[in-house]
Amino acid sequence: MHNIAKIISFLVVPVVITPVVITPVVIAAACGTTPDDASTPPAVRQPPDRPDREPLIESETTSDGLKAILGTGDLGVGTNRVGFVLTSQTGFVTTPGVRVTPRYASDGAVDVKEAVAAEFQEWPYGNRGLYTAYIDLERAGQWEFEISVPGGEGEAAMIVPLSVEVSDAAYSPMEGDPAVASKTRTLNEVESIEEVTTGSLQDPDLYQISLDQAIASGKPTVVVFASPAFCQNAVCGPQVDVLQEIKDAYKADANFVHVDFYDNPHEIQGDLDRAVISPAVREWRLPSIEWTFVIDRGGIVTARFEGFATYDEVQAALQQVL
Repeated sequence: MHNIAKIISFLVVPVVITPVVITPVVIAAACGTTPDDASTPPAVRQPPDRPDREPLIESETTSDGLKAILGTGDLGVGTNRVGFVLTSQTGFVTTPGVRVTPRYASDGAVDVKEAVAAEFQEWPYGNRGLYTAYIDLERAGQWEFEISVPGGEGEAAMIVPLSVEVSDAAYSPMEGDPAVASKTRTLNEVESIEEVTTGSLQDPDLYQISLDQAIASGKPTVVVFASPAFCQNAVCGPQVDVLQEIKDAYKADANFVHVDFYDNPHEIQGDLDRAVISPAVREWRLPSIEWTFVIDRGGIVTARFEGFATYDEVQAALQQVL
């Protein structure tokens, strides 16, 4: 935020001499420095205007025919859930035993970290899934994830290098940050459910309470930002289906809210040029199209999932705050 100049008033009272308190502002003026000379903090990084059209971050295809596609591009300094899809010439890779070696490679420095296991998170439909690993990214700059895929019997592991950019701070709220109390539409405010969600899955339970009310309710909240009808890239999955399943299991214990990525789902009719990004998506500063957050009773984000998160992942995070 910009500094706010202080206005100093002097009260002159006959006979009584009031001591002058020299503030840092006065000292600065005496030294010839004025508020105009003060350095202005750098502008806050803004997420893309159309996060739904941001290209995915991909590796080059290796000589073995492997490619990595990053599912979690909003990486900030700290511990991050890093997710990626692996593809081959025959489809999605589901091999267990994949490991990731993080390598900081920025400004001429090279710092190789210890390898971590990447767990394969199988998706509900089809032979597909996301590999996830929690990685401590302690510095901003360019990183490379050296992804090691086990070879066949007697064969060496296959290596897929994936370059990513880590910022000083992520766009969206991190774990430990206050949840953004966005006002979202409920079924009481619209004529039909088609005004609040795209897709064929339309569960009225997910639109009974506004997100700001859910956060202030004193109960944990799970919120999903996604547009089911327009989940079309390699790292986007049936997240609203997962939310519905968890809601059915924990309905009495927490709030469950779906916020469609688009504010006018009933007007799009398959043409995303007509789409208007939801105000809540803007307020949460989401730079990509599918997110799940778990929020505790005090309104603090305790888990964040960019890209598709499985039932088991979200359930485990929710159980931590019940």
